[in-house]
Amino acid sequence: MSQNRWRWTLVAGVALWLLAACASPMSREAASPASEPSFDVAPGDAVAQSADTGAVSADRKMIARANIDLTVSDPSTAVEAINALMDEVGGYVSASNLYKSSYDAAQRLQGNLTLRVPADRLDETLAALEKLAVDVPSRTMDREDVTDQYSDIDAQLRNLEATEAELREMLAEVRARPNATAEDIMAVYRTLTEVRGQIEQLRGQKNMLDNLISLSTIEVTLRPDSATLPVVEEGWRPLVVMREALRALVGAVQWLGNVAIWVVVFLLPLLILAAIPLVVFYFVVRWLIRRNRKPATPVTT
Repeated sequence: MSQNRWRWTLVAGVALWLLAACASPMSREAASPASEPSFDVAPGDAVAQSADTGAVSADRKMIARANIDLTVSDPSTAVEAINALMDEVGGYVSASNLYKSSYDAAQRLQGNLTLRVPADRLDETLAALEKLAVDVPSRTMDREDVTDQYSDIDAQLRNLEATEAELREMLAEVRARPNATAEDIMAVYRTLTEVRGQIEQLRGQKNMLDNLISLSTIEVTLRPDSATLPVVEEGWRPLVVMREALRALVGAVQWLGNVAIWVVVFLLPLLILAAIPLVVFYFVVRWLIRRNRKPATPVTT
């Protein structure tokens, strides 16, 4: 084996060792005390947290989601108030599905809104939403702890970035060798590209988690209050209803006229043409019967 081949084997072995080292970052992180999330809590704060079991450490990574059902007197006004509330708390409406449908024999606006609000203002926003309603039939909240998942992704990123740096140095060394071949350079480059792809994928997952952690999601359902329905529905126009009834009557008369025209112009001639062969056949059969009929012989005494 030549010296160049021996050096290339050593380079490939180092690259494989670096990739294997990235495959199990969590085992090394779990064994290291530095990988554990730190919680700097003063003695007084520790007592306060033990007294309040619902308190959550600020170092934890939490994803909060809430669902609230609001019965409002005027859904249109409530939507405007919600938009103003989003401007106040620094959130936004990410999705909206509003429609008019029959509600207690009347057409009323209702629908669903998806809100994204800063996580530290979630409780404040929910309280403000409740003030817009005459009744809150349901309200739920879910907090998901993703601290371990976040730490796992962070640890994998650190190890892959270290591997990327080593591979870049190795690629520079291979390129600097006078006897390096294109195959040697491309082998290290392919490994570097693969590691870079894993880094981008993990960064995408981390950015998604950061977005879900920093902005909480609120699903709002708006329903009109039946007690606020008007005695006479707004926008009722009797003249329009009468005009629609006349249009329906004219349409029915036109349909009957069309049927009569089709019967006289189309169906009746077809019936006549179909009856001619039957009439001819009837007379032919009648003639044959009369021809073959023998006259009765008189009885002699």
